[in-house]
Amino acid sequence: MIEKTHELYSRLPKDIPLSDAKEALGLLADLQHEKELSKHDKAGAEALRELALAEITIKYDFYEKLFAAVFAERKAIAEGFFRVIDQGILEKNNDLVLAGLSSLSDMVASSPLTNLSSLNH
Repeated sequence: MIEKTHELYSRLPKDIPLSDAKEALGLLADLQHEKELSKHDKAGAEALRELALAEITIKYDFYEKLFAAVFAERKAIAEGFFRVIDQGILEKNNDLVLAGLSSLSDMVASSPLTNLSSLNH
């Protein structure tokens, strides 16, 4: 570092006051320091971006699997209600048809996503 400073001093025009030259070199050193900090900041920002991306990916995978499971279960239940309705129609059993329709209606009216906000805690 001393050699570099001496080299910079030696290249300066002779009519520049030494105090101005020292101030200029100090400013150059400050700029270099800021540049190094900026590189560090960029690396930190990149690491934070990668971390956020990983978190988003993990949450996406979780919700995708959760929704697939919830809706697969609801589909199976709905199919069961339709079997009950079909059976009631075949048997001309109005009570069975009404029970199947009522249960299906209740299931469709309820949202499997009602408690979704509790998953964020």
